Amino acid sequence: MKAKKICIAPLDWGLGHATRCIHLAKALMQLDYQIFIASEGYHEVVLREALPGATFLPLAGYRIQYSKEGRWFLLKMIAQIPKIIFTIYYERNWLRKMQKQFQFDLIISDNRFGFHHKQLPSVFITHQLNVQTGFSFTNTLVRWLQYRYIKKFSSLWIPDIEGKENYAGILSNPSKKPSMPTWYLGALSRLSPNNHQQALEPIQFLGIVSGPEPQRTLFENTLWMQGNAGDAAFAIVAGRPKGNNEPTISNKGKLYPHADGPSLAALIESAEYIIFRGGYTSLMELIPFQKKLIIIPTPGQTEQEYLASWWEANGWAISFSQENFNLKEAIQKAAYIEFKQPSFHSFSVETLKDKLKDLTL
Repeated sequence: MKAKKICIAPLDWGLGHATRCIHLAKALMQLDYQIFIASEGYHEVVLREALPGATFLPLAGYRIQYSKEGRWFLLKMIAQIPKIIFTIYYERNWLRKMQKQFQFDLIISDNRFGFHHKQLPSVFITHQLNVQTGFSFTNTLVRWLQYRYIKKFSSLWIPDIEGKENYAGILSNPSKKPSMPTWYLGALSRLSPNNHQQALEPIQFLGIVSGPEPQRTLFENTLWMQGNAGDAAFAIVAGRPKGNNEPTISNKGKLYPHADGPSLAALIESAEYIIFRGGYTSLMELIPFQKKLIIIPTPGQTEQEYLASWWEANGWAISFSQENFNLKEAIQKAAYIEFKQPSFHSFSVETLKDKLKDLTL
């Protein structure tokens, strides 16, 4: 009997949507499904590297850009609404054409609202059911619009746990959820400690840089400049998987354009502190390592700002604004903090089997 076909499309809004699909795709491959990945750019590079057994189909992303200053973030996003709406219709029509050619059995969309098919079971993956815009009225409006799109899917999978000890707070555990089959599938993490890589020399901090431009480059430059002004060894992974991957080396630091899963895990294990944006996928991936986390949210990015406050309130991390960020002061503060560690709850392959049966696979 031929293997059933599953097409997965992650949002191109930072690498996290792509990397959190890796663990899920590998589990589906273990269950003998044939996996197709719809993606482009950096996301395709990372996914090809991690999933050599998948078939890749070129699908244009939303190609969102951030503002240079956080105060203009919301206006910049509003200006891109027409492009977002166009992409939603584009990906829906793209899927119709691909379905005629490949005859998929299941569609999995990670935050791509148009990636569903009327004649197929379609899963929507998100941890953001209660988007924080900074204003209660727009929160309500965005949630209403979002739920209208989500209800077009057969099922909702939330990469978190339900209850007070969850990882995303009210983002993933709102008081009102869409009226549809819902599964809290736990943490989606492609990384794990002790992966039998050769141990690296200890470093003071590892900077993990990600996200849309121009903020990605601004963050990279800040960490590189201030790291080189200090006395301790450090490393930065820049989130640029295309092109030459040779590191830039200074007296104290190493700047890697990209690191695959095992290499990134080894770098994380070697560091005392992790300095990063606090994107949701990065948070899930770092839980098993039990490191001291310093979050620098993207200016104006309300989701990351909320996650930073939620993790800081739980004692799992500390956070600082990017404006006037001082690396030395951040390290000094982190040294005196007694960090707590969230419990790691990974998703169950057995439960995944049951959910696929519910979807008639």
